[in-house]
Parts: sequence; C-alpha cells; structure tokens
Amino acid sequence: MRVLVDTGSAPWLLAAAAAATSLVLVARRQPKTPPRYGDAYITLMSNEAKHLLSVPPIQTATLYERVDVPALKARTAAIVAQNPWLLGRLAYGPANTLELQYETSPSNVSEAFVEVHCPLPADAPEEQVAAWLAHAATVGNGHACLSSTRGQVFQVVAAHLTNGSMAIVVALCHVIGDGSTYYRLYKMLDVHEAPAALTPVRAFEDTTASFGALTPHTAPATRTLFVLRRALVNAISYSYRKLLFGSLPQIAEYRVDAKALAAIKAAHVPRKDAPYLSTNDIVASAFFEMTSTALGLMAINLRDRLRLPPSAVGNYVACFVYTRGDYLNPADVRASYHDKTAPQVKMSSEPFPTSLFSAGHFSVMTNWCSFYHHLVLDENVLPIAHMPVIVRGVLPFDATGLLYHRSPSDVRLVTRLATTPLSTPSFLQRV
Repeated sequence: MRVLVDTGSAPWLLAAAAAATSLVLVARRQPKTPPRYGDAYITLMSNEAKHLLSVPPIQTATLYERVDVPALKARTAAIVAQNPWLLGRLAYGPANTLELQYETSPSNVSEAFVEVHCPLPADAPEEQVAAWLAHAATVGNGHACLSSTRGQVFQVVAAHLTNGSMAIVVALCHVIGDGSTYYRLYKMLDVHEAPAALTPVRAFEDTTASFGALTPHTAPATRTLFVLRRALVNAISYSYRKLLFGSLPQIAEYRVDAKALAAIKAAHVPRKDAPYLSTNDIVASAFFEMTSTALGLMAINLRDRLRLPPSAVGNYVACFVYTRGDYLNPADVRASYHDKTAPQVKMSSEPFPTSLFSAGHFSVMTNWCSFYHHLVLDENVLPIAHMPVIVRGVLPFDATGLLYHRSPSDVRLVTRLATTPLSTPSFLQRV
C-alpha cells in the first residue's frame, strides 16, 4: 500500500500543528476564570476595586426595648427580594474586573438575616457591647468577601442583649456602597417605608477622570512620602500593640453641645463663599486641630457634582484634602466645598506635607448626619439610640473622626486615635 503525501500542504499543516501546540501550552499555563455565580453581574468601579477592598464594612447598631423578630426577618427578605444583588458574591470576571455576581431569583434569602444572643453580662459597658456587636454580622471587608464563596456583602442581625433589650445591626460591605447607599437600605426597614428596588449598575467603570476633575488636589497631596511614612508607622504600631499588649486603637466619643454650636454659627459673619457654617464645618475644623493634623482628608459625596441622583448605588465618594491653613477657620472649610457643582477650592497657600520628615498627623473625617433616619420598626416601640459599630482593624490614618446622629437631637463625634488629643474644644463633651 502506498502512502500519499500532499507536499504542497505540508508546510501549512506543520505550521498549524505548531500553533495548536503553542495554544495548548499557553492555555495550560493560564489560570481558568471560574464560571460566574448566578445569572447576573455588575462590574464595579475602579475606585471600589483599587481602594476599598481593605476598608471595614459599614455597620451601625440601633437599640430598642423590644423587636418583633419575625416581622423584621420578613422585612429583610422583602428588601433583598427587591434587590437580589445584596445576596451576591464578589469575584473577578474574565477581564480581571471586579464584579458583584448574583442570582436574579436568589435561593439564599435566609442568609441576609441572623438572630444572635449576646453573651456579655447585663451590666457590661456600652463600649464592650459595641465591640461584640462589631463582629455579630458575617459581613467582612472586600478581601474577606473575595476569599470566600459564601462571603456576605449585606446582612441584618437581631441581637438579644442580656439586659432584655435588642440591638439591630445592619452591615454592608464597603465595596458595594457608601454611606448614602447604606442608609437608603437601612431606611427600608422602617415600618413606614416600602422596600424598593435600587439600580446597582454603576454610572461608569473608570472613576479616574471624573473623580480626578473634582478632586484636583487629592492625588498630589496623598501620593507622597509623608503619607507613606504615616501609613507604615500606623500599621507597625497597630501590629506591635496588638501582638505584645493585646491593645487596639483608642475609641473616644464626644457629644456635640448644641447650644455652644448654635452660638458659633450665630457669630459667623456671612461671606460670599461661606454664607453660613454647618455643624460639619465646625467639628471638622476642631477635629483636625485637636489631632495635630498636617494632612486632613474629608469624605465628600460627589453625586451632585457628578449629576447623579441620590439613589445611585455605589461609592460615589472622594476625599478633599486640607492643610492646617485650610482647616483652622471653619469658614474656610465651608468655602472649600460649598459649591456642590464644583471641584474643591484650596483656601490657603500652605503646601501639602510631602517629605519623609514632614511633621504632623494624617487624619480623615466623615459625616453621616445628613443620612440619619429615625428607624421605627414598630409603631409602639421607638429606637433608644443609634450608633456606628466600628471594627478596629489596621488603617493608614493617625486619627479618624465620624460625625453622626445618636438620636434626632443628639449629635456625636466618635474618634479612633493613635495618640491622645492635645486639647479638646469646649463644645465637644467626652462621653
């Protein structure tokens, strides 16, 4: 029998065989992207993928004398039925973009609600109870959610306290949304509100240009040796204290004196760029000063500046930056962001600290007051108190400040400090 060889096609066959072999070898070396979870996904924004994976979840606890637990569980189920993405999972997609993958008809609705019992004694200090509540939910930071196939991104926890009262903890992975998104979901638990579907699709994927145009000073101020040194010092200090002494960063809480603040506002002389002073302007100025801040960051909701509706889901927040010359006068703080359609205005000629040897601290200030909602779960049972629940993990900052409403008439500042403040203004009363 003769073997017929087509000499004309031999080079093409050899080349095709070589190419196929190369493709097989490359394919073997390339890790396969696992199939997406569920039947829908959202591509998250670049700022969420790059900057928020290590940030602790947003959590609050609201205290009640009693709670109708079955009713709360049913309301939670109604919220996630309208917003199934809250039961999704964080994962990297085929293009290596961070995605929230989910089922449009979820089978794991029960995972959004948990009922627990606090083991602490009835007379345990509020600080200890808050520390326990910080870990009552199974929601972690972005890295924790990515590393687990069951990583929760949203959860409501009904915690029975030993003194007979109850704490309702609501937790949201920060990669999924900011304070505005968090409180829109939180508000849906109210008996007077109806669960509604929010649109989780982001307005854009790459936030570099849009956010950068509104925060022209932030990148030059934060991409410096000064910030790198402070971040390293705080990380090393955190690990050293935790491992050797079992101590965590100091949490301090201050009540804002409403009368004293009203007097400061009344004494303000209006000017074109600062027609009035807000509580945030006054407290932010004081917080940066009392923590010896050389570079201060203040979180700013960009939705108005980006022409987005308040209901836009995601992290549409960026930080404006302040030197001592920018924040000492509360009126200058107001003027720096008063125009809600414009970028930050730098109010002094003082340069940002950039050197490895620049003195002072690196701090951040956040304000939740405008998001506050007096959450009524039952017509006959009103909330006793509302508070942030802070996970004391490692952060790059020397100090963090959070301004919030504990009740409609009680405004407080909770701080996490690496060092003791040198002085405290009279309108902040230590609790």
